[in-house]
Amino acid sequence: MDPMTLKAEVTPVDGFGPHPQTIQQTLQRTLQYYEHQVIGYRDAERNFHNISNRCSYADHSNKEGIEDVSGILQCTANILGLKFEELQERFGEEFFNICFDENERVLRAVGGTLQDFFNGFDALLEHIRTSFGKQATLESPSFLCKELPEGALLLHYFRPHHVVGFAMLGMIKAAGKKIYRLDVSVEQVANEKLCSDGSNPGNCSCLTFLIKECDNTDAMKNLPRGASRVPADLRISISTFCRAFPFHLMFDAHMSVLQLGEGLRKQLRCDSHKVLRFEDCFEIVSPKVSAAFERVLLRLSTPFVIRTKPEASGTENKDKVMEVKGQMIHVPESNSILFLGSPCVDKLDELMGRGLHLSDIPIHDATRDVILVGEQAKAQDGLKKRMDKLKATLERTHQALEEEKKKTVDLLYSIFPGDVAQQLWQGQQVQARKFDDVTMLFSDIVGFTAICAQCTPMQVISMLNELYTRFDHQCGFLDIYKVFGFNCLYTSTF
Repeated sequence: MDPMTLKAEVTPVDGFGPHPQTIQQTLQRTLQYYEHQVIGYRDAERNFHNISNRCSYADHSNKEGIEDVSGILQCTANILGLKFEELQERFGEEFFNICFDENERVLRAVGGTLQDFFNGFDALLEHIRTSFGKQATLESPSFLCKELPEGALLLHYFRPHHVVGFAMLGMIKAAGKKIYRLDVSVEQVANEKLCSDGSNPGNCSCLTFLIKECDNTDAMKNLPRGASRVPADLRISISTFCRAFPFHLMFDAHMSVLQLGEGLRKQLRCDSHKVLRFEDCFEIVSPKVSAAFERVLLRLSTPFVIRTKPEASGTENKDKVMEVKGQMIHVPESNSILFLGSPCVDKLDELMGRGLHLSDIPIHDATRDVILVGEQAKAQDGLKKRMDKLKATLERTHQALEEEKKKTVDLLYSIFPGDVAQQLWQGQQVQARKFDDVTMLFSDIVGFTAICAQCTPMQVISMLNELYTRFDHQCGFLDIYKVFGFNCLYTSTF
């Protein structure tokens, strides 16, 4: 996803890039900005509209698209008698304006200064990649903005997208104006030796821009009153620092570990007097870069996830290793890098399984809240499961009760007439009724005693059951009330 648009499509080559419709809209708005300058000049107006039509049907979805954009702007510059760089800058400003109109709230929240704005984009990109299930690699675009001694800014754009790189001059100016109300001058300069692959600058895909404030009155950052730059005045010992930030580490340009927080030291179970190397104890999970000082420097604005190695933790179980997420901070006083992080755990069992306790996590660290909220959710989930189990038991009991009620109702209906059975079931008093004409049927099985003497009990029961079942069927069909059936007698009335 292009860092400026936050609306993008994934492409196999560039990973993330602006949508072709956004590029086309930017080009059209750029041409519309200069349209008033050709009104009244027929030839120029006709040529200008031909260019506008070409813009409408152009395909900017691939790398060749930027050549088309550049060609359209070059033709426009020739017609208007303007410099190509002016139109290129305007293209970048319109590109940023479109993105700003769609995502103003997010863009204003990225950083408090122009330097923080660009350095904060790697964290934003990392969040977007995570939502797409991606991870940062050596081919992923990245920003690094440094402040020079004279107050100017030096912005490096690594692995640039072709369209975004083309528009960067105008976008930087527009970002300064729109968000920070700064009037800045931007100049593209030759790349420094900042190649992440260790090759010469010519092989490094990087654009570098020098940014200066036109009004330089506020360029210098004054220290708060009473603050000091003298290291001796920073009254905090190493032991206190290691307790305050238990999941930090420092390493020098040779990747030797200079300092470890108490949490990491407890996890590694290492000797305090032993010299450690970063690659012996840790591996970088994200971004996908090797553990080299120069390469880490290029990703200072990217969130880092490091993982302890099983052999360094004294365990062969890979599930016991711990991941720590945080940021790398360059310490120029000692030319070292400070990593400040928090453990990537969200369950109490995971924390305890790594030999740590809640007291090992600083009170200010949100990881504590994450773990406690997770335990609360776990308890609520257990309570919900018990409630669901109780509910299922009650439902089964209710269903059994309903079945028993149905049996009772069926029994009443088999003994009494329907209206009488309903009154009895509802607990009502049944009033006796008088019938003037009643016909009664009395039936008996002739020789029943002799039949019983010759047959087994089950044969007798089966015979009576089949006979009376047929009688009951006929009674229901002819609306006859069965009075009773007992032994070999069957009595009914109608």
